[in-house]
Amino acid sequence: MIEIYAGNTLIQTIRKVMSANIREQLEGEFTLSFSVLAKSALALKTRQLAKLNDQYFGIVQITKSLQGSLPTCSVICEHVSYILNDDIYKINEFDFTGDPTAGLNQLLSGTPFLAGIVEFTESCTMKINQEVTRRSALMQYIAILGGEIEYDGYQINIRQHRGSSEYKAVMDTKNVTDVSVSHDSRENASSYNISFFKLLNLSVGDNVHIVFNPLGINVKTRIISLEYNPFYRYNIRVEVGRYRPSISDTFYRIESSMNNVENSLTQVGSSVDGLQTQVNDLGVSYTIVKSLSIDAGFINVTYEVEKGDTHQYHAQYSYTTDTGGRITSITLEDIFSELLLKEVSTLLVDAARFEVTYVDGVTASYNYTTDSSGRITAIDKVVE
Repeated sequence: MIEIYAGNTLIQTIRKVMSANIREQLEGEFTLSFSVLAKSALALKTRQLAKLNDQYFGIVQITKSLQGSLPTCSVICEHVSYILNDDIYKINEFDFTGDPTAGLNQLLSGTPFLAGIVEFTESCTMKINQEVTRRSALMQYIAILGGEIEYDGYQINIRQHRGSSEYKAVMDTKNVTDVSVSHDSRENASSYNISFFKLLNLSVGDNVHIVFNPLGINVKTRIISLEYNPFYRYNIRVEVGRYRPSISDTFYRIESSMNNVENSLTQVGSSVDGLQTQVNDLGVSYTIVKSLSIDAGFINVTYEVEKGDTHQYHAQYSYTTDTGGRITSITLEDIFSELLLKEVSTLLVDAARFEVTYVDGVTASYNYTTDSSGRITAIDKVVE
């Protein structure tokens, strides 16, 4: 039966339905839908709670229609944990390192939910520094642990492995009355629609051994999604495949401020500087960031190269940003190095030519042209 609550008040008990369906996935989706005669739904309203098998679902949609001469009402519900998507529970920062149960309690603080069973004990770390929904943060936390979410009323459990570890024999020709299978390479999963002659108890996360000789099916796999009528569990749709929790990289934003870019590069320089003694002993060169400045379109960096003597070279980078001001690309535009310089010993200039002699004895010649005012407009090295 389905109990309907307005707040904590029980307002109706539904004992008969025309149809009902529960869909549950390892990744956290959990929904309930059912239809009843319209006269049995007069008290139903959205935002009420539907309780079924000790789980709570929020009513999000009610549709009334006429089927022939029969007025009916269809109801769609989402597990109560979906309220963690509401704006009131959004967070814009979270920084935790420590016991997984303590972290879950901290993450659920200020919500109607509590940490239940957490089958992990090793220290974990999660940081958030931009606005996200609490439900997204919860799923991220579970993915970081490598766990699987399990609902128990208003408690959130994090299991290492939901369902049976031993492989359940799902089918045999005597128990199955109808079966179809489809494979989807895009999702790396297979879906089975199975009708049973007798009731079979399956759960999301179960390891299963599916055997059906008439279709040549013989596979050991795992249930990642389960769909069934809770009032008549003789027809079950199972989706099987490999499950891997997905960790998002969008919860911790790299700040767009130029100061953070400078700090990052400076930290690189500082970390290298800490190795100065060891590197000198090895007799190799290394580079540190000596200075960094940023203007509207360019990042200007002075690097220092040390190998006995100290030398510097300078680089200019252009950068682009997105609409949020975050840097999306950096491109080297120009580089100038004092290592490429030589000291000039003598310089002779005539009407159209330079003659240069460097201190190391190397000579070079350059032709030049001028405009009507005598200003140099071009210089070309003479190749001999």
